[in-house]
Amino acid sequence: MYATSSVVELIGIFISGWGGHEESDGQFNMTLKFEAWKIPPGKLNTNEIPVDFKSSRDNCYAIRDLLVPYKIYRIKAKVVLASADFDWDEARLVEFIGADSSDSELIKCVADLQKPVTYNDSQLGVLTLNRDHNIFTTKTQWNKQEVELTLNVSELNEIDVTLKTAHQLWDQQSDWNQRVRDYLVQELLPIKNESWRDDGEAEINAKQFNANIDLETILVNDDGSFEFWFDDGEMFGYHMVYCRGDLTRGFFEASLG
Repeated sequence: MYATSSVVELIGIFISGWGGHEESDGQFNMTLKFEAWKIPPGKLNTNEIPVDFKSSRDNCYAIRDLLVPYKIYRIKAKVVLASADFDWDEARLVEFIGADSSDSELIKCVADLQKPVTYNDSQLGVLTLNRDHNIFTTKTQWNKQEVELTLNVSELNEIDVTLKTAHQLWDQQSDWNQRVRDYLVQELLPIKNESWRDDGEAEINAKQFNANIDLETILVNDDGSFEFWFDDGEMFGYHMVYCRGDLTRGFFEASLG
């Protein structure tokens, strides 16, 4: 993808760095996220661009440790722009130059990006955009306990479809709470008793299983599906337990995360 791309200087606003994995050639690959950027003296781009960095693990971590969210940095990179053949802008880091304060448009963008983006829902509370992960989140009550509600959208004009699903869940939360727990018992209790018991540990029943799991997060996607994420109560080696479903089919997938 980058074979025909020339190296250019890019300045942009760093938001977060994530991932990181060893590749077959032994090098480490991680991704840095720039929220607004330009190739001087070109135009300002306000869409996100992921910047891949492939080097040794130590070099990758050293670069990431230098970066501060919402600061502007200049890099040399190979850039592939969105086109008929490629759906989004993407870059590969060639050289990290350093912090940069030369561009007035990007400086203004920093101030704008640090303003909270919120949506006030009368039933669920104030949802706030998490720019690191491009999601809206809030703490709210579910079945008399506090949980995190996550809407898997990044723009205010996309939020309505996920809120419609969330409202239907919350309007029937007692029913959905029972349904998710029944499904987890059906799918994961046998796995717990067959494969996840310590030496000498007795089998547990459905009541004990439900007493151990603790709902932490409900995630609603823009396709109408949703996921319930539970703390496993140490039953599965500290894995998260999740259950996926939708309003039409109910729950149809349970696993460990």
